[in-house]
Amino acid sequence: MQEGNVERVAVPDHNRQRAQVADELAREIKRRRLAAGLSQRELATRIGYTRQYVSMTEWEDANLPSRDLVAAIDAGLDADGELMAIHDRSKQERKVARREVSRVGTAGCADERSECGPIGVFGPCTHPGALSDAIDFDMPLDREQIGAYLRSQRMSEHALTGLGEVTRLLAGQRQSVAPGALLGPIEAHRDTVSALFRNTSDSRLKERLGSLLGETSIVASRVWSAVGDRAMALSHCAFARKLADSMRDPVIGGMARIFESNLRSDAATLIGSDGDVIIGLRILRDAATMTDSLPPAARARIGAELAQAYAVLELDRECQDALSRAQRAVDDIDEVDRTGLFSDWDASRLLVYEGTCWLFLNKPRKAIVALDAALSTTGDGNRNVGLAAQVDLASAYNQIGELEEGCRILGETHSSLVAMGNQRGIERAHRAIERTTPWRNEQPVQALLERIRSTEIQ
Repeated sequence: MQEGNVERVAVPDHNRQRAQVADELAREIKRRRLAAGLSQRELATRIGYTRQYVSMTEWEDANLPSRDLVAAIDAGLDADGELMAIHDRSKQERKVARREVSRVGTAGCADERSECGPIGVFGPCTHPGALSDAIDFDMPLDREQIGAYLRSQRMSEHALTGLGEVTRLLAGQRQSVAPGALLGPIEAHRDTVSALFRNTSDSRLKERLGSLLGETSIVASRVWSAVGDRAMALSHCAFARKLADSMRDPVIGGMARIFESNLRSDAATLIGSDGDVIIGLRILRDAATMTDSLPPAARARIGAELAQAYAVLELDRECQDALSRAQRAVDDIDEVDRTGLFSDWDASRLLVYEGTCWLFLNKPRKAIVALDAALSTTGDGNRNVGLAAQVDLASAYNQIGELEEGCRILGETHSSLVAMGNQRGIERAHRAIERTTPWRNEQPVQALLERIRSTEIQ
């Protein structure tokens, strides 16, 4: 790639190596399809998928396709397992790369012999282990520079990968970092991706940047929700949904609908009274039509959100069916799938949903069992998930008459949420406090209310 006047800095070799294996799969699928004399649409018809799914598997440097999809293509092209072997090797390479990122930390860009990426457009370094070096959040975007960069040279696949990794790194920090601290970085990053998307005339690059812009907008939506701005959260999700639909991108479209449904229903009335659970259910049903293209963690989230909505409506059988579907999806999740928006998804996260469902179905003892199990396996990196579980656990203890334990847990959790600045979590705690109204004259509840007032005044 021609350098022009763009300064270059080092980027770790392991990013390039893992991209090369994923690119090999995309090229091999396309080569075999063409050799078989099939169009993308004809192959899609043969394997029972839509053309868009086949098209995405042929994008170089894209997200790795699901194993089920690659298996179907492998069979449809009589590849005798060779495509599956490339897929599994790529997945293993990504696991190794992630371990290397964790080991290297912020020192990953020191090797002068590493592959280089441009500075000025993407920030000094696209290494995801050094976010503080990746973007200059205080520097306003130079759109003329971005436009000149796009006009003068083709953006490298490696640089595009770096942008995607920054998005997923920011998404993965949502559960452990105060949302107010993430809001500036994620919006600055979104502005960068948006400017690149608007300024490129290359159709293939525009498609890739559009998908990344949609994903980054969903991440921003979750952060806006955490700081308590529901309107901005909804706006970002709706933008991602409309953009995805215009590009016929079922992956981003499905993910946008998952999180928009959560906002529309106000987390099935766990959070506030502005939501409508039926609207949330409708949007989730739309998302469920796209499950073939979604990763296992997204499918698990759809099932869990459906279960929670059914529990609010006291539809026990429907709730259990949805939880079973979510569990089957969770069983398919591995380390590589837990990234970005779904970095917190595993069996313990589903247990939190199960416990919340039992709470809404008026089975508090079952809720306690599920939530205790979830808390015993939830790590420090999923702090917000743990706090949500503690709020519902407190409500379950209160429902069985153990007010001292329930109020103690709720008071401590509320203090942690206030200290973290998680407004959405605080609203959840307030709904739990409202549920103590039947026992408002009891001493533990009186002490809890006094603690809440003191904490919020401070």
